[in-house]
Amino acid sequence: MRVTFDAQVFSFQEYGGISQYFYQLFKMFSALKDATPEFLIKYSNNIYAPQITAVPVHRFFPSYRFKGRNEIIKSLNRKYVKKRFPAGSKPELFHPTYYDPYFLEFLGGVPFVLTIYDMAHEHYPHLFSKFDYTPSNKKKVALQASRIIAISEHTKKDLSAFLHIPESIIDVIPLATTLSAAITKRPDYSVPENFILYVGKRNTYKNFLFLIEAFNTLAATNRTLALVCAGGGKFTREEQRKIAKYHLTGRITHVQVDDTALSYLYTKAQAFVFPSLYEGFGIPILEAFACGCPAVLSKKSSLPEVGGDAARYFDPENAESLVATLAEVLEDKKLSGSLRIKGFERIKLFSWEKTASMTIETYRKAVS
Repeated sequence: MRVTFDAQVFSFQEYGGISQYFYQLFKMFSALKDATPEFLIKYSNNIYAPQITAVPVHRFFPSYRFKGRNEIIKSLNRKYVKKRFPAGSKPELFHPTYYDPYFLEFLGGVPFVLTIYDMAHEHYPHLFSKFDYTPSNKKKVALQASRIIAISEHTKKDLSAFLHIPESIIDVIPLATTLSAAITKRPDYSVPENFILYVGKRNTYKNFLFLIEAFNTLAATNRTLALVCAGGGKFTREEQRKIAKYHLTGRITHVQVDDTALSYLYTKAQAFVFPSLYEGFGIPILEAFACGCPAVLSKKSSLPEVGGDAARYFDPENAESLVATLAEVLEDKKLSGSLRIKGFERIKLFSWEKTASMTIETYRKAVS
């Protein structure tokens, strides 16, 4: 089956969960030989982009960030996809990597499958710009898709609730991770002896400011405990002010990571904490499991679905709940050891090969 992907997510994401998802699908499809993947992409600063296409991918001012840069990349790639799409024989199926509906005008009857990652915009519209057209774009393409992939049962339910998509055309296909405790490398910066780990973006519904408040309470009784934040960009001014307010400047730190450094942090952390109010799936949970790090998770949205009984849960709107749960995991070595073992078992349920095989089945339904 010839499947064509577009460049949408690779136009604005240099590294992240969605681009990694499509990169892993590309690798698995090539290995499974049940689908022949083709990416239509010309410009990208994404780390995976050069590995997914035989056509040279041009970087666009990779070291110079300016307002509108990603919009220019997106526009150039849209024109490239539109120009290249009809070339040669048409694909059996099209799989856009995000929600921009630009491709609808030239599909010409080719069925397409859409992956829905979450419904955060619909749950928390007040946290996003009024100029963010993600919800309207998502709705437009979702209502015309041949089939839809939801990355969790929770996302599937949200799709039905917000967009009234029939459940019969939605397939739930979970994600996976490639991180492993066996592939680690100590970073060239110092790492605290006693720390909890936060991973990824920290904006809006990620609830990071709430975590700072809870950590402040915990830090008062655990004098050596630190909070390490991996990835997600440098601290914002608001975050810096909050950290300074509680006199935690030396104890809450931010580090940039690659996969080997991130694996190292997971293996050394006393716990991984995920305070998010909403997630469509939550790959960092699987990363923590794979690296033997006890996971302390918000009991909201899809997180209990992914974590199962291999994690401890708290109310992400109650700081006392988070403090108590973290303290329990940090102080009870028998409990943290049990969580590590359960995490290693839980991660066996997820693999990119399984994700790819299930995706191919969805493709078959779409073209039939």
